[in-house]
Amino acid sequence: MLTIHAAMDKILKLTCCLLFISMVGVASWQVIARYVLNTPSTISEALLRFSLVWLSMLAIAYVTGQREHVSLTLLTDKLTGKWKIGCDFLMEFLFIVFSAVVLIYGGMQATSNSMSQIYPMLNIPKGLLYLSLPASGAIIIVYCLNNFCLIYKNIFLTRSQAS
Repeated sequence: MLTIHAAMDKILKLTCCLLFISMVGVASWQVIARYVLNTPSTISEALLRFSLVWLSMLAIAYVTGQREHVSLTLLTDKLTGKWKIGCDFLMEFLFIVFSAVVLIYGGMQATSNSMSQIYPMLNIPKGLLYLSLPASGAIIIVYCLNNFCLIYKNIFLTRSQAS
């Protein structure tokens, strides 16, 4: 499970870095084209918006996999033992449910509903923008299942070391 986790981490980090670098390049080109060449780029804003959505969704999936997402830990920091483990399992389960229902199911509905619409400046289907939702949802579910295994393995190691 750790090899899957590490491979997904590398792929997501590389993809996010490439998207961010391309966004910096496109934004720089937009400024140069507008203020130096006096011919504003027509597709740069649309490309930046498209890239930002994909970057955000992939970064959310990565952060969820690292268990570094924003959470209110006022209660969970005070828990120990079985209560802490139960809370960890519950959080992963809730992430799976949210990802399955909202990101995958809802994202697939949005993708299929908008696939016939064309993104005007980029001349691509609008559904490709919404495809970031089910893609990130699937990645989050894989990460959460992996986190389930890691939590369980840690419990097992802790019990065997105590014996």
